[in-house]
Amino acid sequence: MPDAGMPSTATPVPVQRLAAEIGGRVVAATGDNTVVHGISHDSRLVEPGALFCCVVGQNHDGHRYADEAIAAGAAAVLAERELQIAVPQIIVPDVRSAMGPASAEIWDHPWRRCSLVGVTGTAGKTTVSHAIRAIAQACGVSCEVIGTLDGARTTPEAPVLYRHIDAAANAGAAMVVVEVSSHALDLGRVDGAQFAASVFTNLSHEHLDYHRTMEDYFAAKALLFDGRTSTAVINVADAWGRTLAELAAGTTDSVVEWQPDDVSSVTVTEHGLSGIWRGRSIRCELLGRFNAANIAAAAAAASALGLDDDVVASGISDIGPVRGRLWPVSGSDDDICVLIDFAHKPDAVAAALSSARELSQRNGRLWAVFGAGGNRDRAKRAPMGAAADRNADVVVLTSDNPRDEDPERIIEAIAAGIAHRRPGDGRMHVELDRARAIALAVQHADPGDVVVIAGKGHEQVQLIGDRAVPFDDAEVAAGQLRLRRTSQR
Repeated sequence: MPDAGMPSTATPVPVQRLAAEIGGRVVAATGDNTVVHGISHDSRLVEPGALFCCVVGQNHDGHRYADEAIAAGAAAVLAERELQIAVPQIIVPDVRSAMGPASAEIWDHPWRRCSLVGVTGTAGKTTVSHAIRAIAQACGVSCEVIGTLDGARTTPEAPVLYRHIDAAANAGAAMVVVEVSSHALDLGRVDGAQFAASVFTNLSHEHLDYHRTMEDYFAAKALLFDGRTSTAVINVADAWGRTLAELAAGTTDSVVEWQPDDVSSVTVTEHGLSGIWRGRSIRCELLGRFNAANIAAAAAAASALGLDDDVVASGISDIGPVRGRLWPVSGSDDDICVLIDFAHKPDAVAAALSSARELSQRNGRLWAVFGAGGNRDRAKRAPMGAAADRNADVVVLTSDNPRDEDPERIIEAIAAGIAHRRPGDGRMHVELDRARAIALAVQHADPGDVVVIAGKGHEQVQLIGDRAVPFDDAEVAAGQLRLRRTSQR
């Protein structure tokens, strides 16, 4: 992620002008000429001269932290009700809705100094974002990515996100690609931004603990195409995508339709993927057949942004493996293949396993090591088990990020979808300890087997109760591979 510590190019914004821009009213002494230069929704991160946003959330009311923010140097406060404080207040009906437009003003609309590209959808956002960057840079366009690999949230809150975009533009980035989650859209984290292009990858069962229905989930995704995007780059092979393309036709300047099979004649090996895109031969180091769709999305976006198709096709060769996305941790010295993948929903589990199957040597078995996150969509657990049941030879059920749930109950819910095997039959194992589960698969795999460790991908902690315990699937798997090599000498 761009360096958030870089000085902003934004000039101080008078509180009166800011209030007028976001539809608020100022409560302050007559003639007040206070200016703000900076914005924060976290009182612990307030810098002198900043606007503090009193966001009301499920568990916290930012109004309670206004005094703390002022003590840290806040020059003004964005609030929903008048407070007994000594600094000017901008009163708005909903702080969260106003925070994006306010951030856009304070960070001086950085998308006017670079091309802002959004990527949304259930699966593929991270890979597509990094693929766009690789292609853009191969075409001589400096590009940055802000997304899942950079922090706790796929899409940061607007004060943080727009500061990062500003820093990237200051550093010379001509393009900034942002992964835009459904939560971010629903909560207004990209409100006020204007995108040169936005990509829709697909929509499948996910986040229904939050959105409740697929229709609500789709409606959140569709917000990215409500007029804030100039060019919509949409996967029309997806039924939701076809609906979105019809909606976007009335709100965007242009709609570019793409499909996964835009990359044809696909060949996959343990070294990468090759095929044909728009009549041009392409190849890259991404593993797995499903990545053909991600390449098609990234190439369509790059072309829609005005990059030459010949150069785009050549630039695809610069796309490399993305951390935690069918990411190999085994090497040429190993007799098995171990892949780390972020798959944590049914379709993603199926796609990762079917792609990994193509990488196995003849007669090699496919192992699936995975669990499901606690305090999240419970309805996807049995379908995840069913996906593994259909696609893997050996299933190892383990703990993911249990949070406040009992890991055993989570595993029972996953196992409810597994019809063709039971613990103890050699084709299914249950090991609550994730490190031991990884060890079981790596140490008991036969030469030529492929082990997919799914669910956590790039994450480096395991969330247990209210603790974040250091844990990295790749690090644990690499340690087990070293032990396996040692035992074979």
